[in-house]
Amino acid sequence: MKNISKIIVLSLLAVISFSCSEDFLVEKSPDMLASENFWRNQSDAEAGLATVYSQLESSAKYWEGFQEGRQVMKQYRSDYVLYGADAANYASWTDIYNFTYTFGNPNLYYIWSINYAGINYANQVINNVSKMTEEQIDTEIRDEIVGEARFLRAYYHFELLQFFGDVIIRDEEIFGDNINKAPSPREDVWDFVIRDFSDAANVLVRKHDELNTGRATKYTALAYLGKAYMYRAGEEENLAAEYFQKAADAFKVIVDDNYYSLISDYLSMWDGTAPNSPESIFEFQMTPSEDNGAYYKFVLYYFYGANEFGGWEEILGTQSLIDEMKKEGQIANDGNYDHRLYWNCYFNDPYFNDPETNMVYGKTYNDWFGSGNDKVYFRKYLPSDVGGFDVWGLALNVPLMRYADVLLMYAEALNETGNTTKAISMINQVRNRAGMPDLTITSPEEVREQIKHERVMEFTLEGCRFFDLRRWGDLEKAMQGAGRTNFSLAEHSYMPIPEAEVNANSAIE
Repeated sequence: MKNISKIIVLSLLAVISFSCSEDFLVEKSPDMLASENFWRNQSDAEAGLATVYSQLESSAKYWEGFQEGRQVMKQYRSDYVLYGADAANYASWTDIYNFTYTFGNPNLYYIWSINYAGINYANQVINNVSKMTEEQIDTEIRDEIVGEARFLRAYYHFELLQFFGDVIIRDEEIFGDNINKAPSPREDVWDFVIRDFSDAANVLVRKHDELNTGRATKYTALAYLGKAYMYRAGEEENLAAEYFQKAADAFKVIVDDNYYSLISDYLSMWDGTAPNSPESIFEFQMTPSEDNGAYYKFVLYYFYGANEFGGWEEILGTQSLIDEMKKEGQIANDGNYDHRLYWNCYFNDPYFNDPETNMVYGKTYNDWFGSGNDKVYFRKYLPSDVGGFDVWGLALNVPLMRYADVLLMYAEALNETGNTTKAISMINQVRNRAGMPDLTITSPEEVREQIKHERVMEFTLEGCRFFDLRRWGDLEKAMQGAGRTNFSLAEHSYMPIPEAEVNANSAIE
């Protein structure tokens, strides 16, 4: 995607419009590019694909979409977080946290509209590039570009399925006469997403060259195909066994190939020191230089970082998170707790108050925060050096799908389909990286609960906690335990279609 991102051109954004109106007077110069005559060669096809990638993780609307909107929507509904003091200045954020939001909350619309923009761009690529002739583009390259667009179309629909209860399938370009379209049954949307992920996996390459690092591959599509089946199993209990098996089949291809591996330095995947590591299956790419006009950095570390570091401290962890992470005791190979406790959080603990090691940016926790401070700060997404907080914008990639996730989802799918022994071996790989011993449990019920614990240890602050709780049927219990008294399982398991879409789309009842 680094190479893809470099060929985004402003003119394309004008050429490929999101919608059109019959009220416009259309008068075109014969030498002016328009959507119908843009798709001339491989360069145009790749530029079109670049616009599809440009909507990834709501990044097209940098501040309201990626920097703050995505974080609030994905993190604030977790039972293990607290919002920071400054967040109280933003009612749209605290409404998400407190489950007092309405369909007029702007964050809902940002996530909805940006994902549908990505879908529309994907449809343009699928429709137009698939028609290009051998004289215009090599057929293998054409099929791969269309495959990537199908993967991204599925990705954006999958994002929408996670957030919203009602989702509209958009499988064609949006014009004035097809804007009004009703939501589809969730089963139909799942079928559509799974078909696109599967079709993409059949045509995408196993790996890209260095210039195209970050673009979706066969294994990216298979990982999300398996994940889609896992999430769907949580919704359709009568077919859960079938979906778990299909998920296991998809993950097995990735694991058996031995192409990916867990890396020892866990934090390096977020602090900028190990971008696109051997563990990365799909990663949101930042650009450290302005070569060829591409330049993309972020200040996400300000959102998560403590005030003392120079951050905004918009989100904190709870004591219950620390309790969960400590629950196995100090059984790691160095006599400490599970190393992921320390990799994910800063908190008042002997580990962070050892003056011999000074584990908090060269100081102790007490040096930074004072001995009476009991706050739980997060470490993910922070730069490797505290001096990074003096820089407005760092090129720190964001892992979106890691091999650790594939291993733990594979373990879950195996356990639910009767292969608990093999499931335990997958879990042990992830545990061993964190200094933890092999499991001694044997029953499927014990393994199921262990996987829930492992996902907290491994994926805290990666945006999946709320969705995991929902698919396990644990949402209501977790929210009650966290004191989130406004939460209603019926009202808040999924978000409503945003008000702006309801007003603009007459097919929504």
